[in-house]
Amino acid sequence: MTDVTRPKLPLAGLVFVAVMLAAGVAFAVLFKAHPALGQTVPGLMWLLGVALVCDVAINVLSMQGRAEGPLPMPWRFGGFFAAALLHLATVSLLG
Repeated sequence: MTDVTRPKLPLAGLVFVAVMLAAGVAFAVLFKAHPALGQTVPGLMWLLGVALVCDVAINVLSMQGRAEGPLPMPWRFGGFFAAALLHLATVSLLG
């Protein structure tokens, strides 16, 4: 009997995607309450800032041996792209 092996999902990647999705919704709500924040720096640029901070934190944890390794590029792209879509959807729903 052969066992089916499935790829292991990296914890750092899942955490990154979750943080990015939460930031996408949070920024949409924040910009609805304070429109001046979104006028100075566009919402997707704020998401890039969150992605940068998370990526640096994951890399530092990786160098210290607390994480499996640096975040692969597909996880970075997927997390940002999903957060951007969720942000735009939330902004359109909030009006």
